[in-house]
Amino acid sequence: MEGFGASTYGDGFAEVYDRWYPDVTDTAACVERLLELAGPASTVLELGIGTGRIALPLADRGATVTGIDASSEMLARLADKPGADAIDVVLGDMADLDAALGPVPGGPSFTLAFAAYNTLFNLPSAAAQRACVQAVGARLVPGGRLVVEGFVPADDPTGRRDDVAVSRIGADELVLSATLHDRDAQTITGQHVQISEAGIRLRPWLVRYLLPAQLDEIAGSAGFDLEHRWSDWERSPFDDTSPVHVSVYRRAP
Repeated sequence: MEGFGASTYGDGFAEVYDRWYPDVTDTAACVERLLELAGPASTVLELGIGTGRIALPLADRGATVTGIDASSEMLARLADKPGADAIDVVLGDMADLDAALGPVPGGPSFTLAFAAYNTLFNLPSAAAQRACVQAVGARLVPGGRLVVEGFVPADDPTGRRDDVAVSRIGADELVLSATLHDRDAQTITGQHVQISEAGIRLRPWLVRYLLPAQLDEIAGSAGFDLEHRWSDWERSPFDDTSPVHVSVYRRAP
């Protein structure tokens, strides 16, 4: 998408994110599982912290949380919420963690890093996704874990699909979602067209998705082994019919 940058999605959706997506995934179960995986001395890095849907309850439960996001608009929304001052927030591109977070003088410090609800897919290329996972591996303690939640792409033999659908409808608002799926590039490009009395607002988005096997390859090249794969945060078994996966990777001890 021409003109689409690292902060475009966040800046475009920050104003409506909490209202449109309050239950985008099971937040309570996600927090419980992440705390369990992070261990008793939980030092957690969230990739794409957004408005703090996961980070705030993690910090409230005692985890030491660092969050990175490329959108200043998302981070402004987070800063206005109770408990935000307990989180170390970094404005930067998770495709270049070293530039955003700087050197680690004392060595790796995080016991857990995670990307919830397709966040890793917001990186627009395989190279960017690989660079992110590689940099995460360098910042996790031995035995530390990387957790990725993502959708499982549906089989699409046509290779490309255009679609326009109603996303939201209310007494004072209509939101249309227009998408273009390019199977060869593994991208889905979209626009949410919000129509209200205030006018028309475009909210663009783009994902570059990965098959679970492709994610395994990227993680493996960064020194991770697949430890668990579930179909949700409640640890339901994953199989060929699962539309979502929660994949847990562990660095060698």
